[in-house]
Amino acid sequence: MESVVPGLALTAAIREPVWLEDDPVENADAHTASTLTGEWVNALGFEMRYQGVWLGGFEHASSGSERERVRAVALELMSQVQDVVAEATTEPWPLVIVDNRRNMALADARIEGDDLHMWYGEHRAPALELPSVHLGCTAG
Repeated sequence: MESVVPGLALTAAIREPVWLEDDPVENADAHTASTLTGEWVNALGFEMRYQGVWLGGFEHASSGSERERVRAVALELMSQVQDVVAEATTEPWPLVIVDNRRNMALADARIEGDDLHMWYGEHRAPALELPSVHLGCTAG
């Protein structure tokens, strides 16, 4: 993201494990309620600065595969950066023209192999394609 948004500084974060408790079954008796199950997952997130101003951080902890969690955080990052740039410039970013109207292209991402691919707009003709990120074994 920093390569396409001058003044943006991001810090990725893998936080301490968080216990995610499975949803209790409705009408569970007292015994079932006391034996809830769940899983430990690492919360993933980022902190963001734009033009030297700290804008805060985001943390995401959910069940599902590491790939799904990495994609969810990437989409949130793209959405937040989009908001920051659009507010700073007072223009839709990245710009896409739909039915002669100026709009913001929607963020999307996909993990193929060990690479995270991110873009705004249509996959086959993106308004803005971001550099791929090699994940290695992080999102296996």
